[in-house]
Amino acid sequence: MAEVILHQYVNSPFSEKIRKIFALKKISWRSVEQPTIMPKPKLIPLTGGYRRIPVMQIGADVWCDSGIILKKIEEMFPAPTIYPDGLEAAADIMNQWADRRMFWSTTPVIFEKLAAVVPKEFIEDRSKMMRGANFAEITLMAPDARTQLRAFLDILDRQLARSTFLLGNSFSLADAACFHPVWFLRAEPTAFSHAQKFKHLMRWFERIDAMGYGDVKPMEPDDALKIARESSPATAVDVQPSDPDTLAAGAMVSVTADDYAFDPVAGRLVVSTIHEVAIEREDRELGKIVNHFPKIGFRLASV
Repeated sequence: MAEVILHQYVNSPFSEKIRKIFALKKISWRSVEQPTIMPKPKLIPLTGGYRRIPVMQIGADVWCDSGIILKKIEEMFPAPTIYPDGLEAAADIMNQWADRRMFWSTTPVIFEKLAAVVPKEFIEDRSKMMRGANFAEITLMAPDARTQLRAFLDILDRQLARSTFLLGNSFSLADAACFHPVWFLRAEPTAFSHAQKFKHLMRWFERIDAMGYGDVKPMEPDDALKIARESSPATAVDVQPSDPDTLAAGAMVSVTADDYAFDPVAGRLVVSTIHEVAIEREDRELGKIVNHFPKIGFRLASV
């Protein structure tokens, strides 16, 4: 089996979610450290313009967004599952809630304190990801975000008073997803102190934190690009006729995130199923690359 390569950076909360799933499944993987802000010259050839982290690479196939990465990991390494006791819907719904509700309550609370020391380049980069909004003004949202964050933390704490993990006695996707916003709070002590007030939550947090990251070895970005260049995509064409997009295999399409970092990736449609869209691109440096995206959270359009 080709190596599993995760393009990430150490402080990336969404990478932390994937790292915990690697730990659960005891996966051997390679870590490529990417910049936190643009430009990302050793990532963009792999993604066709998609700039968010994490990105998972296997040969010349590249999975963009944690939502599709975790599905591929579960397919490749089904045991132990991230959906114990048949609780797939519950775990997936909690994953969506953690990513799109809970996580965004942490960001203003953290940056309320850090904004004064964060480099100007970081603020400008994140502002561009938000379609011209001034990321520095996110601190104005802190009072309301703090109120919501405390409520979210209480929801988790009350559940963890009755169970070892969020969906029972086994680690699941729900735990990986809800762990990463709490882990992100640790970037700023005052923000993390909100979580520390919840004893059941903290007992759970320390247990998951101790899981580590599995068998990980670093890889240089150039080595990952070399692997892509010397590989061919392994993805078979699978455009389901029942798909409401009614796009045919081979159609030229673009895929764009619907929440932030609106950088479209264009290519030839090779997969369109209920949960996944994949496009094939021809990169001038790497040759053929197939980029995989989740349907949830992304827009698909003809070009």
